[in-house]
Order: sequence, then C-alpha cells, then structure tokens
Amino acid sequence: MRIEVAKRVAMVAVIPILLAVILATPSLMGRPSVLSAIPALIIGVTENEVVIDVHGAVDHYRYRSIYLHLQGEDNLSFHQSLEKLQAYDLDVSFDRNATAAFDLYVLIADRQGNTFALNGTVFTGHDDSGDYVAMTDRDTMWTVVSRAPSDFRALIPKGEPK
Repeated sequence: MRIEVAKRVAMVAVIPILLAVILATPSLMGRPSVLSAIPALIIGVTENEVVIDVHGAVDHYRYRSIYLHLQGEDNLSFHQSLEKLQAYDLDVSFDRNATAAFDLYVLIADRQGNTFALNGTVFTGHDDSGDYVAMTDRDTMWTVVSRAPSDFRALIPKGEPK
C-alpha cells in the first residue's frame, strides 16, 4: 500500500518538475526567455519577384530594431539596406532579374537586449524541376535548397554580429 502511494506522489510531483525544466531550458540554452522573441527568416520566389520576410517565429513580437542588408553577387550594383525600429516585421521584395545571387545580412535586437544575427548567401533560379531558393549560412556553411511553391524558412540564431 505504501509503495502505491509513493508511486502516485512521484507521478504528481513529476508534472511541476517537467514544467520547471521546460521553462528554464530556453534561458539555459542562451535563447530569450520570451519564446515569441525568436525571429524567423522566410525567402520565397514568385514568377517575377524574390520576397523576404523577417518576423517572430512563434507569435507577433515587437523588436527594438530589425536591420536587413542585401548585396548582389552577380550584379554588384544591386544593394538594399533596410532598418525598422520598434517593428513587428520587415518585408522586402525585388525583381528576380535584379540578381540571381546575393549576400544577406540580418541583425535583430529584441526588447530584452538580445541580438540575433544571420549572414548568408542566397541563390535563386530555375532548373528542370522548377523555381528554387538556396541559402548557405556563412557561419556553418550549411546549404538548404527549397523548391517553389515552398519557401526557404530558418530561425535566426542568437549571437553578436561578426
């Protein structure tokens, strides 16, 4: 009888312990305690445009600042720099013919003082399988290819600009 009671007490005690671990883990991993503050990057292609969107991955979140810089690789005259302060997201689109490859740099500051940075090279194009977007993260040299109608999606990692 005592063993049955001990088992039931242990099962009830496990629930708050697991809840505490779930809530503590993001801050231990260096992520913001506000889960909605983790930013995401989406890059998509339409028939005529490349569309880039930076926003909160989980929910709407107002960032202190969002900075996005694009620099053409095959067309060095193509460059765009955008910055929004106290904004929920940042969107930009441009003609697909402007450049097929471009460097992308994103720097975001949330309201808790955390920064998020992503530095990569993006390739857009068309092959036998259709339209595609490929991005190589310069920190990890990891390349991901997404084919239309899917978009390239990635979380922007926490870190200081390099």
